[in-house]
Amino acid sequence: MVKDRSTKRKKRPFCGNQHTSKQVDVNVSTSSSSKLSILDTANVSIEKETFEKIKGNRIIDIGTLISIFSILCCPKCLASGLKLTEDSKYGLCSNFALICDCGFVTGFTSTPKTKKANTINLLLVFGLRLIGRGFNAGKKLLMTLNLPFVTKSTFRSHELKLYEAVKFASEENMKMSSKVVKNLKRSGSCGVSVDE
Repeated sequence: MVKDRSTKRKKRPFCGNQHTSKQVDVNVSTSSSSKLSILDTANVSIEKETFEKIKGNRIIDIGTLISIFSILCCPKCLASGLKLTEDSKYGLCSNFALICDCGFVTGFTSTPKTKKANTINLLLVFGLRLIGRGFNAGKKLLMTLNLPFVTKSTFRSHELKLYEAVKFASEENMKMSSKVVKNLKRSGSCGVSVDE
């Protein structure tokens, strides 16, 4: 016997579940209106937000970087085809130059410098020492990633800088702690236990 189609129930519209928000906002806009609203605010806000959000270090393949700079225009002659050359490298920090056929040349470093020092290399040594690794482990890691590494003498000099900073910080911490104990105790002497 054939079922009657009139008894079939209509499908209920979806009104949400436990994984959707209780308030459903339906915003109907045309593509033209959205493009116009973007153009109104795009000039200032997008550039400002982009530069504020992008910070830190990234690993970029040099071939990709060269291809990107080759399509950019020279600010002097407005011709495309800028050439990227690496002047020198010092561990993970490289000095680059952008060159155009018209004579335009500008240089930049891959990471910012602090007091003419490459902080990325010091941070690398600091990170390796924090995890209990040294020169050989860092060299193996960066060789696996096809990245340049600092020389052993440079690594040791960065270790000495970190040692001096840690020594200074620990001495200052001990002085501050002794002042706090002295103020709390009010008497002339206090026993202290130190573990080195």
